[in-house]
Amino acid sequence: MNDHASCRAYRALPLAGASCLAALTLVGVALAQSPSAAARKATAGLSQSAPSGQAETAPAKGPAADSIPATYTATGRDPFRRPAGDPFRDSAKTREPFRPPVTDLPYPDFPTREAKWREIRDRRLDQGQPPPAESEKYLVEELTVMGIYSTERGLGALLKDRRLGTTMFVREGSKFWNGSVINIQRSPRSFGVADAQVVGRVTCSEIIVRSNGQLVTKQRLLDYIPKAPAGGAPTAVQ
Repeated sequence: MNDHASCRAYRALPLAGASCLAALTLVGVALAQSPSAAARKATAGLSQSAPSGQAETAPAKGPAADSIPATYTATGRDPFRRPAGDPFRDSAKTREPFRPPVTDLPYPDFPTREAKWREIRDRRLDQGQPPPAESEKYLVEELTVMGIYSTERGLGALLKDRRLGTTMFVREGSKFWNGSVINIQRSPRSFGVADAQVVGRVTCSEIIVRSNGQLVTKQRLLDYIPKAPAGGAPTAVQ
C-alpha cells in the first residue's frame, strides 16, 4: 500500500511542477498588462482633472529671454516721462518746472545813455543826417514840466531834468530814451481839477522791458503846476 501511494506521488510531481510554472507565467503576464499601484496613483489625478474625450494641452510658455528689454520703458511719446497711470511713477517727485518771476529790467545809467547818444549823433552827422534830439538821452520819469507854450506848430513844453537841471523843449512826437510825447494840453477843464492848480499836462508813452523779453507800453502823465510867487497867485501859462 505504501509503495502504491509513493508511486502515485512520484507520478504527480511533474504535473505539479508544470502547474506551478503555468501559474507563475499567468501572474507575470497580468502584471505586465496592468499598471502598478504606484503608477495608478500617479495618473489618478491627471485622469480625473482632464475631461473625458479631450486631449491634454501643453503648458503655456512665456516670451523668450532675449526678447525682454533689460530696462523699463513706459508707453507714450516721451520715453523719459511716464504716464499718469504708470504704477512705477512717483507722484511725489512730479513737479512743475521752475519759472522765475517776471520783473522789469532796469534802464542804463545816464553816462551809458549819453555815450550811446553821442555814438548815434556822430554816425548820423557822418552820413549827413540830422542828429538825435537832446531829449533822447533822458528817461520820462526823470523829467518835470517847467512851462507850456503856443508855437506855430502847436503846443510845446519846456522840460527839465530833475537830477542834472538840463532843460529841453519838446512837442508832440518828441522822443525820449524810453518813450515819446503823445499829447500836450493846457486847458484846466479837461483835467477835471476844480482848483485849477494843474494848468498843463504832457502825456508820454513809456516803454518797459520785462525779464522775459516782453515790451510793455504804458502812459506817464507829467503835470504842469506852476509855483506861486510869494504872496501871489500862480503864474499864468504863456
